[in-house]
Amino acid sequence: MKTQRNQTDRLQPFYSRRPPGGSLLHNLSSLQFSLLFLLPVCLAPSCLEADPPDAYPQDEVFVPADSSSFTVRFKIDDRSSDTLRPIRRLDVFAYDADGLHGLVQSRRYGYLPDSLVLYGPVTGMTVVAVANSPSDFNKDALGRYDSIELLTYRFEDDSPQAPLMSGQCSVGADRRAVITLAPMLSRIVLGEVSNGLRNYVRLEDPRITLEGMNASAELLRTSGFYPSETVADPPVRRLPYDIGIFPQCPGTELFCFPNDSEEATIGNPATVFVFECEIRGLTRRFCVPLPSLKRNTTTFVDITITANEELESRIY
Repeated sequence: MKTQRNQTDRLQPFYSRRPPGGSLLHNLSSLQFSLLFLLPVCLAPSCLEADPPDAYPQDEVFVPADSSSFTVRFKIDDRSSDTLRPIRRLDVFAYDADGLHGLVQSRRYGYLPDSLVLYGPVTGMTVVAVANSPSDFNKDALGRYDSIELLTYRFEDDSPQAPLMSGQCSVGADRRAVITLAPMLSRIVLGEVSNGLRNYVRLEDPRITLEGMNASAELLRTSGFYPSETVADPPVRRLPYDIGIFPQCPGTELFCFPNDSEEATIGNPATVFVFECEIRGLTRRFCVPLPSLKRNTTTFVDITITANEELESRIY
């Protein structure tokens, strides 16, 4: 097939790197693929290094003679955070819109481009973008669109500082489309803490955590998150001060994978907000079951410890 070099498209291609030293098994990441009804495939074992954006070399983009060009732009939907999180890596996969939905081409970047030009079948493509993946991908494992639909990450793979994000779009006759990158994480914020105890008793060493956190999730899923397992050792955040007679608004954040069941059951328990502190030298623990936690959303929790050392809460 005749090919030509596109001088105007300065996009870097996807490639996989092997980390220096160590065996393949030693460098396996915790990224997992759950490929239902498909032959098992292995994720490329190389680890992601913290390279600067210019560490991704420019290379040729080969354009098949019978292909069309499609322009894809990017935007970030970061409603679950007050600050825009950085994009340190972006992987783009373009699949044929027809037939077996095979992988047409893939790209890798060390930053978020404003837009890119892809070349594929005239009938159009489905384009998937994954931001801030901690590990490399095996293109053979993602050879069809139904494979990347099952791409699963664990909670410990993610980071609020550079969260995993994903998005996809269909691009066809108009040859232009937008991919909105959305984080997987849900954010829980402690809004106000009030101390209703008598005799100026303080809530000492206050801290918060989440229990029943979803341990893994499919990255392209937008709803229907139900935990098949939970995080064994969830993070604990300490508040900056003891709680005295004046209410405090610490704004302390916790993050978790979504658990969006509308009703908690024994098989699908709710994620639980936990407030702990010392009262008169004894550790006290107060639990607040949370409502449906959807992907990329923020839930605020206000709590009051009453005179009877019981908890009142408000969730919004």
